[in-house]
Amino acid sequence: MPFKKYLSILIKIVIVFCSFYFIYSELVHHNDVGRISLESLLATIINNYSLILIVVLMMFINWMLESLKWKFMIRKIEAISFFTSLRAIFSGITVSSFTPNRIGEYGGRVFCLEKSDRIQAIFITILCSMAQLLTTIIFGSFAFFILHEQFLDDQYFMIEISSFSLLVLFTFNILFVLAYFNVASLIKFLLKFSFFNFLRKYINIISLFNIRDLLVTFLFSVLRYLVFSIQFLILLYVFNVDISLFDAILSIMLIFFFITLTPTITIAEIGVRGSMALLVLLKFSTNIIGILSSTFLLWIINLIIPAIIGSFFIFSLNFFRKS
Repeated sequence: MPFKKYLSILIKIVIVFCSFYFIYSELVHHNDVGRISLESLLATIINNYSLILIVVLMMFINWMLESLKWKFMIRKIEAISFFTSLRAIFSGITVSSFTPNRIGEYGGRVFCLEKSDRIQAIFITILCSMAQLLTTIIFGSFAFFILHEQFLDDQYFMIEISSFSLLVLFTFNILFVLAYFNVASLIKFLLKFSFFNFLRKYINIISLFNIRDLLVTFLFSVLRYLVFSIQFLILLYVFNVDISLFDAILSIMLIFFFITLTPTITIAEIGVRGSMALLVLLKFSTNIIGILSSTFLLWIINLIIPAIIGSFFIFSLNFFRKS
């Protein structure tokens, strides 16, 4: 119907406008961005163009891995091509750029599907995100166990670090791993309660995923984690952040861990990312501008560029299906 067609176009325009507005607002008005000299940043990029190009290429590898992961998972309800999956991923990044905790990412992806139930697809996408969250928490917790003594006297670190809190963190990791790899059993248990009956039709799709499916998804998540960790490592080197390789690797794990635990809007993550990077890396290096510049450029490459690419795919989304 014409009304649905015009409404669909309006929704797409609003999504693209909101995404670009939030990008512009964050670039122009954020304090951490203002501390970085644009001339110095561009000079460093030009002088290290080969390494920067590698980081950009790794961004595409990162999202291609995510596309393969989502394609692998969503096949339970609909077989899609790699390009359709990649289009869904970039569309999801655009929609998530102005939504809290990236919840818009789910909608951006499922509207690329043609036949399958979109609510079921959302639950599958949540399971994909759960695998990535599990990866970040495992690696981040490992780094925290090793580096926690660095934060014992930190006035900005609000959590009292004790043996008990480390035990709680370790226990949480074990429970999270068990919950993820036994998610089908967990769903069956929840469906025993009448409160969840209204979700039975949709949430029961999770029971189709066996241990092998979950392990493959987890390994895709680990590969993605390695890719964007190496990106950060390269950028720290480019911006002359003086830190040993061992401390840099652990610090990156810890930064991603802290960012994950902090609720935010995707585009506004630059503030959180900058603060967390300074919190951790200033323990090892005094190069504040180098830390902020590497964090800022990683944010630009991994989120802003994909969000801009995704804005072109937004207009191919199908919000209203034919009966």
